[in-house]
Amino acid sequence: MAAFAALPAVTCSLSWGGGAGPPSPLAAVSSANGRTTAMVTSDVDGDTIHVRLGGRDEKVRFIGVNAPEVAWYGGEGECYGPAAALYTRHRLVGRKVRLVFDARLRDVYGRLLAYVYVGDELFNLTLVRLGYATNDPVPPDTRKETAFASAESAARSRGAGLWSACPEA
Repeated sequence: MAAFAALPAVTCSLSWGGGAGPPSPLAAVSSANGRTTAMVTSDVDGDTIHVRLGGRDEKVRFIGVNAPEVAWYGGEGECYGPAAALYTRHRLVGRKVRLVFDARLRDVYGRLLAYVYVGDELFNLTLVRLGYATNDPVPPDTRKETAFASAESAARSRGAGLWSACPEA
C-alpha cells in the first residue's frame, strides 16, 4: 500500500515538473480546438521556427513538409537550404501566426508540430507550392497530405524553386 501511495506523487512530479512553474502554455490548445496563436521570434531553417507562446520560447516544426537543410549550425547543408530558410525568415519572423495541430503535439525532439498560418495562408503549403520544400508526410500527422502532394507535383512540373535549382531534386 505504501508503494502504491507514492505512485501518484511521482506521476504528478513527472507531469508538472515537480510542481514548479506554471502549467504548460499549451494548456489552452485543447480548449481551442487544437490551435493557438504565437509571435515568431526567429527561424532555424526553412521548416522550423521559434515562437513566443505563453511567455516561453517554443521550437515549431512545420507538419507535412521538408525544406533542405542549412549548414549554418555546423551540419551539412543541402541545395536550396539557405534560400528556403531566408524565405521563411523574411515571411514569418516578427509576425503573429496561427498554429494548428494534427494528431501529435510534439515530435521526438520536443518540437511542436504545426500547420502554420499567416492570416488565411497555410505557410507549409506555400513552401511546397513555391519549391522551397517537398511533401513529407509523417504519420499520424497527415491531414493535409493530399494538398501537399498536389502542390509538389505542380511545383516539380513548373520547375519551381529547388526543382530547377538542384540537380538531385
